[in-house]
Amino acid sequence: MRKLKTTGMVLLVALALVAGGIWGYLWYSTKQQIEQIAALAKPFADISYGGIAISPSGSIAVNRLRVILPALDDYLTIGSLRLGAPNLLELLKTQWQLSRGELPQALALSLQQFEIPLDGSLLGANQEALAQRSPFDDLEALGCGPVLSFGAAEWRELGYNKLSGDLTVGYRLDSARKLLELQFDSHNADWAMVNVDVGLATSGPVSSLLALAASPAPKLSKLNVVVRDQGFNRRRNNYCAAKAGKTVDAYITEHVRLLEDRLRANGIYPGQGLLEAYRQYLADGGRLAITASPAAPIEPTELQFYKPGDAVKLAGLTLAVNDQPVSDLSVNWDGTKIARALKAKPQSAPEPDQAEIRPAPPATAASVAMQQRTFRAVTVTELNRHVGKMAKLTTANNARYTGKLNTISEGNVTITIFKPTGSATLSLRNKDIIEAEILY
Repeated sequence: MRKLKTTGMVLLVALALVAGGIWGYLWYSTKQQIEQIAALAKPFADISYGGIAISPSGSIAVNRLRVILPALDDYLTIGSLRLGAPNLLELLKTQWQLSRGELPQALALSLQQFEIPLDGSLLGANQEALAQRSPFDDLEALGCGPVLSFGAAEWRELGYNKLSGDLTVGYRLDSARKLLELQFDSHNADWAMVNVDVGLATSGPVSSLLALAASPAPKLSKLNVVVRDQGFNRRRNNYCAAKAGKTVDAYITEHVRLLEDRLRANGIYPGQGLLEAYRQYLADGGRLAITASPAAPIEPTELQFYKPGDAVKLAGLTLAVNDQPVSDLSVNWDGTKIARALKAKPQSAPEPDQAEIRPAPPATAASVAMQQRTFRAVTVTELNRHVGKMAKLTTANNARYTGKLNTISEGNVTITIFKPTGSATLSLRNKDIIEAEILY
């Protein structure tokens, strides 16, 4: 028994020494990094902090962080800047992994109790930014009487002097499922809570930054966005109703009407279901939830080649206000008008037809340096290299099929066709295909 007690004590002492060594290493390493960053930033910013704290659960925090920006006459404070890992050992490995270009399995960065003045240079709009504003800016001020945009004075009148709250950004790698999950959580008191959860399917296991950069663009496998009103809607409604000299209901009606007019004038045509959902969220506050659950992972850039209604169906989009599903998600848009409103050059892309997607016009010599995605001819035997891409197939009887290329088996090719009424998967025999084109 005595030997057992002695062995137990030795183990406890050894564990304490190991834990102390880990704690000391992490504390000293973090202190060095903070001081190096402060020294490098000295010409532009004055960085100070109150202390470093390490949690046994797997996180390390720099507390009472203050950043003063003399050139901008502005500052920001952070109660706690915290880096979190699944456990203490994983946190210990993080610096070593990153130095070798490896990606840790999971990381999260949290800013707790941060504060930024709303009238400072960081958040205040400068003259250059004001000159570059588009018709899609300042939509929140529509119908607000003489108020055309919300600046420092308007935020003060609404009762906001600073942007404050908590913010967490993190990711998790699931190598077995070839999935990269991203999380974004924001909580701003008396304003709103926002939670975003994104799932991205990768082409293979991602173990390093280099592998992530070199791999094909990940595809969207899921999207969950939840916005919870924390009082901003009520404040804005009362404020703008008073400015416009109307009741709150009359202001909301006018705001939604002006918003619809502004969007339609610039190429976005929301259906009545979306407008009514927005009206309900303004009036009742509460919870707005958007989800995307595609049947198979999709590349978001491919959605531009579908009609808006088909894109909504393909992405599996749903919308709910206060847990009440919105059945009418009809929407349309004009890419040329939107690009003009944003003062951006519209992308040359195939335009959808009811039966197929037409190929883009041939690139001119001036545009060779920046080739646009278009349909390019391939042989039938090469189709197995393009599974998951948009394809155009022509058969011997002159039937043409445009859709997503699925499985390629011996003697057969399957392709999923998307139409306004839904989707259908067809199986074509290789010997019947006389022409094949792939979008890339």
